[in-house]
Parts: sequence; C-alpha cells; structure tokens
Amino acid sequence: MGRARVWGWAAALREGSTTPWEEWPDDASGEGPAFADELPGAQQLGLLRRLNLTGRGRRDLPVLGDDRPGPFGPRPVDPDALPDGELLRVAAALIADDVAAAADEAVDERSLGERVRTVHRPWVRSFVVVGVQWRADSVRAGLAAEGRPQGGRRPTAYLLADDLGAVLADAWTARAFDQGGPTWPEFLRNSASFGHLPPRADLARMARSAAHKYGADRVTVVLDPTQLASELGVPRLQEPPRLGAHAVDLVRRVGEPLGLLVDHARRPGLLRATLGRRLDGKGGARLTVPPRHAVWLSTMAERTRHDLAAAGYPVLGDLDRLLPGDLPEEPVVPVDAEVLALALGLLLDPVSASQKEGA
Repeated sequence: MGRARVWGWAAALREGSTTPWEEWPDDASGEGPAFADELPGAQQLGLLRRLNLTGRGRRDLPVLGDDRPGPFGPRPVDPDALPDGELLRVAAALIADDVAAAADEAVDERSLGERVRTVHRPWVRSFVVVGVQWRADSVRAGLAAEGRPQGGRRPTAYLLADDLGAVLADAWTARAFDQGGPTWPEFLRNSASFGHLPPRADLARMARSAAHKYGADRVTVVLDPTQLASELGVPRLQEPPRLGAHAVDLVRRVGEPLGLLVDHARRPGLLRATLGRRLDGKGGARLTVPPRHAVWLSTMAERTRHDLAAAGYPVLGDLDRLLPGDLPEEPVVPVDAEVLALALGLLLDPVSASQKEGA
C-alpha cells in the first residue's frame, strides 16, 4: 500500500493539491496507479506542493457552471466577477508572446547619416553620462544620434540628477523594463522601512562610484539639463518616453513572462522598442510618492544634497532641486483597471502587427 499511496499523492499534486504528505489518506482512497517508471523523489514532490501553495503555474480557472470540476485546485468562478488583477495576469502573458514575436521584426531604424554620426571623434570633449538608467540611456542615445557618443580618454562623468521623487519614479521604471520586480508601493516601502534609498536611486552612491572610476575631479552633477546640452554642443538632451503610472506597471507585468521567452540581455531593449514606443504619452499622470513616505523622502533628499555638496563635485544647476516639493494628497499610483485598459488596447492592436504594417 505504501507505493500506491505515494503514487496517489503525486497524482493529486500534479492536479494542484496542496495537502501535506502527513495528512494524505493512508487508506484506499489515497492510493493511485503508477504514471511513470520511477516514483518522483521527495524533493520534487515537496517542491511541487510549494508551487501549488504559491499559485505559480496554476491552471486556468474553471468556469462557473462546469459540472465536472476537479477534486483539487481552484473552484469554478464567474468570468464576469474575476478581479482585474487576474485578467491582467493572463493579458500580460499574451502581450509577452506578442512582444517576443516582434523581436524577429526589430531592425535598426537609424538612417545611414545617424549611424555615421555615432562614430566617436577624438577631437571633441570626452564624457560619459551616468545616473538612473531610464533617463541616462535616453540621453546617451540622443547624444550619439547628434554625433556626440560618450567615451574617450579621461572623460568627465556627468551625473544626471533631479527631484528625488522623480528619481525614484525613474528608478522603478528602469527596473520595470529590466526585470519586472515589485509594485510601486512595494518598491517604496521596501526602502523606506529600512531608512535608505534603493541602489537605482542613490545618487550619492552613483557619484562615489563615478569618482572611483574616473576621478573625483571629473564628476559633475547635472540638475539643469539645458546647461549640459550647451556644454556638449547640442540643442537639447533627449528625454525618455513619457510613460504614465499605469503604462509603467503594464511594462512591469509583461516583463516577467517575457523573461521566459527571450534572452535576459535582450529584454530591456526589446521592451523599449515595442511597449516603450507604443505607450509613450499614455498611462495617465507620472508616478508620485504617497504622502505617508514624505518624511523619509525629505530626509533622503537632504542627505543626498549634503553628501554631494560635501564631496565638492561641480554642479550644473542648483542642488536644492533635489528637494521634493509638497506631495499631492492623492498620489498617482498604478490602478489595475487602468492598466487592464491599456493591455486590452495592445491585444486589439498587437505590437507585432503594427511593426509589420510599418515595414
């Protein structure tokens, strides 16, 4: 009876059961036939039960009215009563499939002239742009298109800085494109609860890193983009796509399943080239920090300003710009219903289809 009981438990786990082995029936009701040549190991069975507990990899929810529900797993539900978050889980996976399909259609859309201008010219000022990846990547790309690619010998490192609330929003956006990760409230709470900044938004830490690599006398903090544009001889600095709170959250949700479909290194660029373009100017207002984090935000901004000033880095602009203004009483945060509306638009007008039409 022992092996038959294990087979019965293993079969139940495959169907979604979360019953521990010690609680599995030890009579005939808990027995089952063998479905493989060898019994799965305890590690495999234990892991499968943990997966069932977390809900990952769960089956589609059965429809209410199904008269043949399984003995385990989720109960039948009314499709019209499903929460937006559950629909988003499925929509994000479908959009990820579409974005992955669009990867084969991606081409270098720069003109020959633009590609020629990205060739480094040794007679112009050497520089690098550092800071929050979301903004720094866009500035570097724009400068390269203007014939001002970064690099060269003994470059000046320009650290892009801003109101710390905006820096945090950019940091979460960069993470959404890179790896998905926590929600906006979780992202803030994880750092605020420990009284520090997330590494992606820690400007003082970035400045120290640049000083170590290039020399402290070659680090300049930039709080006025127009001054940097003038210094580098370009009309203006290129801004990243303007994504509202709901748009960034959709990218975050799509990025997670997309990571299973494309190489990790390709994911950020692919999301920028597809969803970054399609959602530019959409998704509502820009993210804001909720008022409950006001003291933490103000403290971190003051500390950042102090650290940068004490280090003596040259500054383009005013370090006071790091300090956040009054936070809105009603914070701008992602709302599932709004995120779902954006997702439905992408399902009705897929990214891959739009790319083929534009080819």
